[in-house]
Amino acid sequence: MEYLGRTAIVLCLSLVLMSSCKKRNIPHGGDIIADLLETNDVITEIINEIKNGYASDISREKLETGAINGMLQVLDEHSVYITQGEYDAFNKSTRGLFLGIGIEIKQNQDGVEITSLIEDSPAAVAGLKTADVITHINDEDVSQMSMKRILSKLGSDSSLEITVHVLRNKTDSLKFKLKKSVIQLQSVKLDFADDIAIIKITHFNEGTLDGVSSAVRKLLKKDARGVIIDLRNNPGGIMEQAISTCNLFLTNKKIIEFKSRNADESKIIFSDGDDVLNGLPMAVLIDSNTASGGELVASALGDNKRAILIGQKTYGKGSLQSIIPIPGRGAIKLTVAYFISPNGNTIDKTGITPDIDISRDALKLPVIAQANEQQSETVEYSKQPIIQRAVDILHGVSVLSDASDKEATAQQTAQG
Repeated sequence: MEYLGRTAIVLCLSLVLMSSCKKRNIPHGGDIIADLLETNDVITEIINEIKNGYASDISREKLETGAINGMLQVLDEHSVYITQGEYDAFNKSTRGLFLGIGIEIKQNQDGVEITSLIEDSPAAVAGLKTADVITHINDEDVSQMSMKRILSKLGSDSSLEITVHVLRNKTDSLKFKLKKSVIQLQSVKLDFADDIAIIKITHFNEGTLDGVSSAVRKLLKKDARGVIIDLRNNPGGIMEQAISTCNLFLTNKKIIEFKSRNADESKIIFSDGDDVLNGLPMAVLIDSNTASGGELVASALGDNKRAILIGQKTYGKGSLQSIIPIPGRGAIKLTVAYFISPNGNTIDKTGITPDIDISRDALKLPVIAQANEQQSETVEYSKQPIIQRAVDILHGVSVLSDASDKEATAQQTAQG
C-alpha cells in the first residue's frame, strides 16, 4: 500500500498520510557490501567519540536517530525518520482512527472554540456544543498554550481522562470531565447547494473510496444536476484511494504517471471502469493547501476535461513516498517517485493552476488557524462564495448540456 501526502494536524492528532509500507532488499555485490561496511565503521567511530568525549551524557539511541535524520535531510523535505510512536499513529491514521474527545477547534482570543463535534464522541455525549470556548484543560489556561500543546492535551499524547472548562454564550462557565476514546474519522462529507451535490474529501484514508461511492449513490437518488468535489486543504493520503476515486469518474483515461529511476516504481495508471456519474457536470475546488493525493485527483479530472478546476494554485507536492519499517525503531519515509499529470506536467514544486482562478481575499472566505479548514459560523459551508460560484458555473454547463441533448434528439427525430 502506498501513500501520498504532507503532514497535517487534524482534530486532536497529527495525521501523517504519506507513503508505502514495504521492505527494501539491499543489493548484492562485493563493492556495495564494502561501501556499507566502511560507512558503518565511520558512523560507529563518530558515535563512540561523542559518547566518550562530549561534555554531557547522551544516549546512543539519540545519536543514531540524529545520524539517520542527517542522511535523510540531504535528500528532500519529505524523506524523514519516523519514531516508533509516530509510526504507530501513522498506521492508525490511515484507517481513519484517532484517540481524542471528538472535536474540531479554532483559536480565538478567549481560548479555543469548538467548531464541530463528531457524532457519539465523548465530547458530544458529555454535552459540549459548537461555539463553546475551551478556556482551561486540566486547570491550565489554554490562552497560554500553543496550538500544538492544546492538540497534544486533547489527543493521544496525554492522559486518557481530562477536564475541560468552557465558556458558553460568553457568560456561562461550565466544566466537563471526559474520557478519551478511539474515534473513526470520516474523510468524506456530502452536502447540497440547491440541486448541486458537494462531496468534501478532507484526506484519503482506507474509507475514502467507500465514502465517495456512498455519496454518489445518494446524490444520484436526489437527481443532482452537478457535482462539486471539494479538495481544499486536502493534504493527500493513501495513493490507492486517490487513484480509485479518480477511477469512479473517468472512462478509459490516463490518471497519473509515476516516474522514478527505479523501474519498479515507474508506472502509468489508466482508469478501467465507467464514469459513475455518466457525464454529470463536475467542478473541483482547490487551494494552496491542496497537496499530493489531492493534486493527483485534481490533475486527473482537470487534464481529462472531466471537471472544471476552481480556486487557487495548489501546494506542489507531487512525489510518492514509501514507509520502510525499521523493526523496533519506527521507520523511514523515503521519496521513491515523482508523479506526472495526464497532460505531462510535473506537479512537484510547481502545483496545479485552476481553470478559474479565484483568490481567497476576493471572495472574503473565512481564514481559520487549523490544518484542515473548518467553517466559520458567519458563512454557512454550502453558502460560501466559492461554492456559489461553482454552483452557478455547473448550472450553466447543465443548461448547455440539456440544450445540446434536445437539439440532438430533434435532429434524430427529423431524420427518422
